[in-house]
Amino acid sequence: MRQVDFAQLRNQTQERMSLFSPRENELKQLVDELTAIFSEAEEVLKQHQDSDRSLIACGAGCQDCCVVNVSITLLEGIAIAQFLRSLDSVNFKSISTRLDLLWRDVRGLDDDERMVLRRQCAFLDERGYCLIYPVRPLFCRSVTSTDVEHCRAAVSGQVFGEVQPVMMHQFQLQLYKTLFSGVADGLERAGLDGRSFQLCGLVRYLLSYPDRDEELLTRSSLCWDEIYT
Repeated sequence: MRQVDFAQLRNQTQERMSLFSPRENELKQLVDELTAIFSEAEEVLKQHQDSDRSLIACGAGCQDCCVVNVSITLLEGIAIAQFLRSLDSVNFKSISTRLDLLWRDVRGLDDDERMVLRRQCAFLDERGYCLIYPVRPLFCRSVTSTDVEHCRAAVSGQVFGEVQPVMMHQFQLQLYKTLFSGVADGLERAGLDGRSFQLCGLVRYLLSYPDRDEELLTRSSLCWDEIYT
């Protein structure tokens, strides 16, 4: 397979998202388009000649990096919220409670402060499995490690101001960073909200106001003051 032109991929992704004008009843199509982007990226990773992932140590239950701030677009947050609303009432309530508790502790913290606190993501179950794995954010998809212990040491070292690089799959990292930028830029070109928000705070807010998804995306009316209340 030929090399991926990331600049071209960003432009193509931007163009795809920009086709959706800020009219009603297009939210489902937007979420479907985002889901298609997720699936296509996985196929690119499987097929690309430079994307051998055999050395990646990440797997189900690996959760050492799930203590950091994660930026997501509003569209990603809506996709996650819709996925969570499809769960049974027991799991939905459990996740909602964990989101409330986590947001109480991490809102207002910068990346370093959040790392020091080491509060795990609210979407992990007791085994450390990601409960939103099918719709996990693009930035979550971008992060990999070739060595579990090295990754754990690097994350722990951040607490003490020690900077230790984590060996990652660079093609995968660049692929998803490019897609994130393309999605955000495309939403803005379409007259929609392409801003970034903090994962925990945004999804918590969206779950509290299930009828506002389309309004928020099309009017860019969501502000941080609302999320912090």
